[in-house]
Amino acid sequence: MKFRKFGQMVLAAVATAVLVGGAVSCRNDYTTAFLFTVGSQYNQLASYRVSYETGGLTAAPGSPYGSGGTNPVRVLVLSGGRYIYVLNNGSAQTDSKGNLTYNGANISVFNVGGYGNLAFQTSYTSQGSNTTRILTDSSGKYLFALDTYVPVLNSNGTFSSTFVPQSSASASYPCQGPDGKFYPTGGITVFSIDGNTGRLSIITNQQQQASTSNGSVQLTYFPVGCFPVDFTISGNYVLTADAGASAANDSTGKTVWSGDLQTVFPYQLNAANGQLTLTQNAPLAMGTNKMTAISTAKASSPTGASAVYVLDGGLNEIRSYTVGSNGILQLQSSGVTQNNSTASNPTALIVDSQGKYLYVANSGPTTGTVNPISQITGFNIVDATSGALSQIAGEPFGSGSGISCILEDTSNQYIYTASFNDSQITGRILDPKSGSLTLLRRGSTFNTVGNPTWCAISGRTS
Repeated sequence: MKFRKFGQMVLAAVATAVLVGGAVSCRNDYTTAFLFTVGSQYNQLASYRVSYETGGLTAAPGSPYGSGGTNPVRVLVLSGGRYIYVLNNGSAQTDSKGNLTYNGANISVFNVGGYGNLAFQTSYTSQGSNTTRILTDSSGKYLFALDTYVPVLNSNGTFSSTFVPQSSASASYPCQGPDGKFYPTGGITVFSIDGNTGRLSIITNQQQQASTSNGSVQLTYFPVGCFPVDFTISGNYVLTADAGASAANDSTGKTVWSGDLQTVFPYQLNAANGQLTLTQNAPLAMGTNKMTAISTAKASSPTGASAVYVLDGGLNEIRSYTVGSNGILQLQSSGVTQNNSTASNPTALIVDSQGKYLYVANSGPTTGTVNPISQITGFNIVDATSGALSQIAGEPFGSGSGISCILEDTSNQYIYTASFNDSQITGRILDPKSGSLTLLRRGSTFNTVGNPTWCAISGRTS
């Protein structure tokens, strides 16, 4: 009898729980976006559904997926959200003859389904090697790939992405690396995008040629400076940040970069055909110590003008520029702001959808599995004309260990970071009135499969 009464009590408790659960499930919640991450530990690509009400993440059906190549370092959503592109950097290999190649390197295309599930379509190869960045123009007509090394021209007029680093400088190998050897310059590979299928087609450089014993050939890429680290599009200009070609030894014999040779290389983009045209006789000297990122964002101003932001990891600064005629960057009058993060190593930045706040992801000085000082620094954009920034109250905000990327969700409610060292995504609520970031109300961290290297988000959910 006692057991029967106990059983009735248990059933009542279960029924109560079901009612409570039913009440919760009836709230007005839905998937507001899909969030994607990539990582090289398992060559993985993951997809998550973002809750409108809580900001919580739920893995999409079948996630994670294979990235379609080796060592994925970037994921990019095509405008419209139907397709995403994964940049697989590849695995660097040197053969017995000294040839350097990147095995498994490609750009893989995936179709995005209604539940955030992904289907691999095909893959493409950039013209150069050690490709580290991809981006599209605002119209979604062109995809640009940033290659650390341009392909080497063979005597028969063909190009090869495999090459041997040289012991002395030459026209084909002008860039001295930290190892003292010389390498080719960087380059941009341009693809046209089929909006219906997401497929890519190479756009050949119609303005620049190379000479061979068999005559001249058109370049299949657009050359930039030595050891490019990042690039961005501002208006009709493609701007590439280059680490520089010169190295020297310090008092301890360690090779260090010569900061005065860090440059930004400007090209003008022809929106009609995807051609990039040189606008300067030489790259723009920046005077930075260690550029880590360059990004374009619209700030809140009467004109809605865009600013170009450069992160200097060496001096721990944020630099703000306007783009003048022929793509020349002009430092704004209040365009240098100290990045007040004790974590250091700023790796990425975003400006929120209102153009009022700027956030910098600081991954920290170590690469260990425990790094408690990874942070987000936050700034008010006080004056978009002068570039003046002021600190947001309460910042910096802790966020994971070894932040690799930062983004705002498409409903403009949440800021997410993915952190490499602890394999987590951290979500925060964005206060639109103050810019402050607070932890999500129902759990703010979400485990990833393997170490995430980049993230992207799509507002298309059907």
